[in-house]
Amino acid sequence: MKISPEQIEALKLQQQQHNKAKQVDGAAFGEFLNKEVQQGAAQQGAVTNAPPVPGLQAMNPLLQVQQAAQIQQTAQIDESEFVGKVEDLFGKLESYAQQLGSADKGGLKQAYSTLEGIQGGVESLKKDWPGVQSENPQLGSIVSELETVAVTEQIKFNRGDYV
Repeated sequence: MKISPEQIEALKLQQQQHNKAKQVDGAAFGEFLNKEVQQGAAQQGAVTNAPPVPGLQAMNPLLQVQQAAQIQQTAQIDESEFVGKVEDLFGKLESYAQQLGSADKGGLKQAYSTLEGIQGGVESLKKDWPGVQSENPQLGSIVSELETVAVTEQIKFNRGDYV
């Protein structure tokens, strides 16, 4: 059997068409995938996240990227909330110092209740953000210092240093 140049050209043309069809299918799939990811991101705000399916992350690397973005966004929101609560505790400490500075006995009662509020706030911080020391050592040291100040003031108050 003899192979003619026309047959070779026809075969090359078929292969080119087949490759183009694969490229079009790949592009269509890419467009479809991008569209689905964008729709998923848009719906994510309205739908609560389901717990991840074990082993699913190994199958779909896009889930890993999406979950990392969610964690980072949550961490930023939590950090700002955390900082707000710490600032509130510092405000309570200032109020406590002013109440101790007042000469009347009512000021001491108010100061003690403020001190209890500070201790409760520190405990709340530690309970709500248990890994703050490992995640952000600077914020963790602030919580530790607040706890130290609150406990020290409690001891001083109970000992009668302010009477």
